[in-house]
Amino acid sequence: MDRTITILIAVVIAVGLYLIIHHAIVQRNTKKAQSAALEQTNVAVKAALQRLADEHFISSPATVLDANIIPDGWGRGVMAFEYLLLIDEVTADQLPILRQRLNHILAEFCQDHKIPSAVQPGESAFLVTDAWRHTKRIHLGVAYLVNEATIEYIQDLHRLNPKTKPVE
Repeated sequence: MDRTITILIAVVIAVGLYLIIHHAIVQRNTKKAQSAALEQTNVAVKAALQRLADEHFISSPATVLDANIIPDGWGRGVMAFEYLLLIDEVTADQLPILRQRLNHILAEFCQDHKIPSAVQPGESAFLVTDAWRHTKRIHLGVAYLVNEATIEYIQDLHRLNPKTKPVE
C-alpha cells in the first residue's frame, strides 16, 4: 500500500513538472515568435506610413508612439499588434479611408518584398483590423497573417464586426 501511494505521488509530481516545463517552453517560444513578427510588422507599417506622407495622403509623417503585442486573450500564437500613432490631420470620420489606404499599401509592400501570407499565395500578409481615435492619438490594430491562429482571430473579429473584411 505504501509503495503504491509513493509511486502514485511520484507519477503525479513527474506529470506536474512536465506540464510546468512544457508550458514555460511553449510560452517562451510564442513570445519569441511574436517579438520577431512585431519587428517585421514594424518595418511594414513604418514604410506604409512613410508612403502615406510621400503621396501627400497625410501632410506630415506619422509618429509611431508605441507598438505592442495584443495579449493572448484570443489564443496562443496570434500575431496581432496595436500601434499608437500621432497623425494630427486625420479625423475620426477619415479613419475608414486611412485604414483602407494602409491595407492597400501593405498589400503592395508584401508583393514588393515577397512576404508570404498564410491566407493564400499573393494575398497580403498584413491587415489593419481596426482604427480608432482617442484624443490626438490614433490606435491601429494590425495582424500579421502568418499562422492559422491569426487567421482565426481575424475571422472572430469579422463575426464581432461584420463591416470588417473577412479572411478566407
